[in-house]
Amino acid sequence: MPDTALSFDKPKPEIRSSGKVVGITDRIYDIQGQTVVFDDVLVRGDLSGELEYNGRKLRVTHVNTIIGLEIVVSSQGSKGPRGPVWKGVECKVIK
Repeated sequence: MPDTALSFDKPKPEIRSSGKVVGITDRIYDIQGQTVVFDDVLVRGDLSGELEYNGRKLRVTHVNTIIGLEIVVSSQGSKGPRGPVWKGVECKVIK
């Protein structure tokens, strides 16, 4: 039996708190264990407390690096400044 509820919603790179988007990850992460480490999170709000990511409940336990402003130069079209960005964001899976 699966541990999580079945969902037909398309996975999104959004981290939510109380229904509001508070962070956007650099890609879709598949959560399989008790922890997940996001490579990049573009911070849009308060990432403290209980968070939701694609139907899973998370809590931030460690952040490796916090960058106030990152300049992105890419051949795929995403260019320019963005920030703040947290790198190496480790989260504990609550549910």
